[in-house]
Amino acid sequence: MASSNKSTQFELSLGTPAPRGSAAPVSAPGAAPKPQLFLLDGMALVYRAFFALQRSGMKTRDGHPTGATYGFLSTLLKIYESYSPDYLAVAFDSREKTFRHKLYSEYKANRPEPPEDLVSQLETIFSLVRAFNIPVLKEPGYEADDLIGTAAKTFEADCSIYIVTPDKDMSQLIHDGVRILKPGKRQNELQLYGSTELEEELGITPDQFVDLLTLTGDTSDNIPGARGIGPKTASKLLKTYGSLQNIGNNLDKLTPKNRKTLEEFLPQSDLIHDLVTIRTDIQLDITLDDLHCRQPDGGELFRILDRLEMRTIAAKLPALFPAISLPETEPAAAGPVTDTPPGPHPDATYRLIDTIEEVEELADHLATLEGFAIDTETTSLNTFEAELIGISLSWKARQAIFIHCTPDGLQPEEALRPLRQVLENPDIAKWGQNLKYDILVLRRYGIDMKPAGFDTMLASYVLDPEEPHNLDDLAANYLEYRTTTYSELVGSGRKAVPLRDVDPEALRDYACQDADIALQLRETLKRKLDNEQKLEWLCTNIEFPLVNVLAEMEYHGVKLDTAHLKTTSDKLTTQLGQLRERIHATAGEEFNIDSPKQLSAILFDKLGLPPGKATKTGYSTNVRVLEELAPLHPVARDLLEYRSLQKLLSTYIDALPRLVNPSSGRLHTSFNQHITATGRLSSSNPNLQNIPVRTELGREIRKAFIASEGRLLLAADYSQIELRIAAELSGDQGLIDAFRNHEDIHSATARTVFGTDEVTADMRRKAKEVNFGILYGIQPYGLAQRLNIAQKEAKSIIDAYKNTYPGLFSALQSIIDTAAETGYVTTLLGRRRYIADLRSRNGNIRKGAERAAMNTPVQGTAADIIKYAMCLVDRQLRENFSGSTMLLQVHDELIFETVDAERHRLEEMVTRSMTEAARVCGLEQVPVEIDTGCGQNWLEAH
Repeated sequence: MASSNKSTQFELSLGTPAPRGSAAPVSAPGAAPKPQLFLLDGMALVYRAFFALQRSGMKTRDGHPTGATYGFLSTLLKIYESYSPDYLAVAFDSREKTFRHKLYSEYKANRPEPPEDLVSQLETIFSLVRAFNIPVLKEPGYEADDLIGTAAKTFEADCSIYIVTPDKDMSQLIHDGVRILKPGKRQNELQLYGSTELEEELGITPDQFVDLLTLTGDTSDNIPGARGIGPKTASKLLKTYGSLQNIGNNLDKLTPKNRKTLEEFLPQSDLIHDLVTIRTDIQLDITLDDLHCRQPDGGELFRILDRLEMRTIAAKLPALFPAISLPETEPAAAGPVTDTPPGPHPDATYRLIDTIEEVEELADHLATLEGFAIDTETTSLNTFEAELIGISLSWKARQAIFIHCTPDGLQPEEALRPLRQVLENPDIAKWGQNLKYDILVLRRYGIDMKPAGFDTMLASYVLDPEEPHNLDDLAANYLEYRTTTYSELVGSGRKAVPLRDVDPEALRDYACQDADIALQLRETLKRKLDNEQKLEWLCTNIEFPLVNVLAEMEYHGVKLDTAHLKTTSDKLTTQLGQLRERIHATAGEEFNIDSPKQLSAILFDKLGLPPGKATKTGYSTNVRVLEELAPLHPVARDLLEYRSLQKLLSTYIDALPRLVNPSSGRLHTSFNQHITATGRLSSSNPNLQNIPVRTELGREIRKAFIASEGRLLLAADYSQIELRIAAELSGDQGLIDAFRNHEDIHSATARTVFGTDEVTADMRRKAKEVNFGILYGIQPYGLAQRLNIAQKEAKSIIDAYKNTYPGLFSALQSIIDTAAETGYVTTLLGRRRYIADLRSRNGNIRKGAERAAMNTPVQGTAADIIKYAMCLVDRQLRENFSGSTMLLQVHDELIFETVDAERHRLEEMVTRSMTEAARVCGLEQVPVEIDTGCGQNWLEAH
């Protein structure tokens, strides 16, 4: 029991109570509805908002994170809108340790520090709560749960209690007068959760919930439960025996496993029971009248919301609180709208057509336009399997047409016939979201749609690569509009229906919405790009033209030698078996090498090797740990090799043949333009970027990529492009001269760093590690790990490097300093990456941000160069080469398939185009070199 002094923090301003709403709870027949008291679990709601919204990158224009604040405010306003509460309070945890820490010293010992982007928003959230004149409940030594539990107990006779929380532990407080409002899956959705819902979910009553928590424990609070008993088993036991005490009285009736577990657990169950029980008997010196809803301080609220750039939130306040009104000058920017109902805008006009006559009339109209937005609806995300269900088109905001194709009606081929000319007309721009998908779908039907005039996904990516780029988020963030999502259209899980079976009108609205929203987003994003000329140039000259280039590459695919991979797989399987036997022999017993638990027992218990940091399931045996152990014991070296070989076997050697398309007989990877923060392309299914370059197995994998019969593969690779970019960025004369003199840069570095003209292979290897490592902010410890040398020697090498190329280091530091001021770094062409943690008080976080700041201009410029080169090369291929095709892009390398008659001309054209791309993208002082090769397979050509 807390002391009786008035320690509860209580923050109020006097004012007129807000009017009661009509959303009164059910009362006894003939009885007046009880007033409603809403108790908000403050930190739990803030945390949920942070992880739901802040990870999407919400922030003000000056980089201050706002996701947690916006999410918390949205939930608060939802309560005002839907319930017009009579009484309201927010409970927050106090900073002091609680009585639970005294009971159990390990309580919450595994809790990580809260993310800095969350902590930086807390004072603002507290200020907003004060501006809303909402009472705040705090009590030293107790948590928000206990304060809420006590308030609910204290006022349940007078009010219907609603506890607003995502925390499942609060379920123990549920009974007739107390229910929970849980944030739903959709942002700003509140779901009522009472005893019925609890029983449906867990099969127990609220009175049994503390016993269930006692049995299962709470990993988030580091509270142990009965080993091996999860919620399902605990629920089953409680349904059978009613309570934990009765379970203990019937141990002889349990399975041997459960009996043994509970015999071990029950002696400590009283302690666990106390830890998980929410207190309801704290002395709180408050009355119900203290919790009365009051008018907010409008002036203060608008000042804070203006600073947070939350125009949408601010605009809602006058309707909720008539006594306040918007200031004459509204805040400048809006947060995303997530609480508007999904579906077409009330003013939208969406039309469905399903006859060839209507399509012909539409095609005639499209031919008169400069461009239009397009979106396809299909049966699959796999473009080589997707069947066309319909096409939506929009050329005027809030207007769209959906061409509906059905098995017994208008056929896709029939519908596309009159549209072919306009879809293939390069003078009529096509706009949309992720246009590459639509291009590939239409290619299956013989339509070569071009050009990709504006892709909203890529425009968003160029504006800020780490923001969300899906259509739903873009609509919310830029148009303040909540779309109907795909899962809302078709359902989810077992209840999901095929898209063909969706009601035609619902499908029409969904499809037209996508084209309409893409059209509206184009206008909004284009204005933003127009204000940033360098970013607009990137979109117009690189990202948008690249869409058609990548679509062509994906559609064409590459031939794979599956027989070679099968032979390689057999050899590798034998090698893995031999490694397994050697590991077992070294360990002195057989065990499951792939089991972290068994491996941990061998390494740390039996062999006595020093363990690293403990995890929830024991000591880690990951690659980093094994690398540290490798100098200490041969078993660690063998394990590293085993894992490396096993990964290559499962990821590439055995997986690649399964990815060959049965209809084309070729491998079709997917190139992603909008994934990496640096601008680099990535690839998936398979990820070609991770194929090792220098290992024997990596070479065997490359050997499996072959030319079609009667053709050759040609590879063209930028030589040491990142180091050349670093030289250009830094202006370091030593680096520039080395490249101008066509020196081997690693040998040149070794000569100056080690002070000798006789450079050994080992010296060159070390210099190479430093050359590339410096661009990633490598420190002596990291270099020592890579080179397997003493940290002192690594430091001396880095110091010598600094003396050799001082301009490079000063340039890298300048990049960090500038980024700390502006919030972003840029490539030579102006591509941006926002980096928020350069001023972090956490040293590790700050160092990581600094490494990203140093490396991004180099990697990003390399990305710009290879992408622009692909656009230049593609234009030449279309115009001047009938027998050559660009197949793949991997890092700084392009791979082509060609005929012998075009080979030398192709090599010259590609070299010329790649050189020109580097010059246009900013390499003016430093020359580039292109290595080319030709062969029957990728290895020969590399």
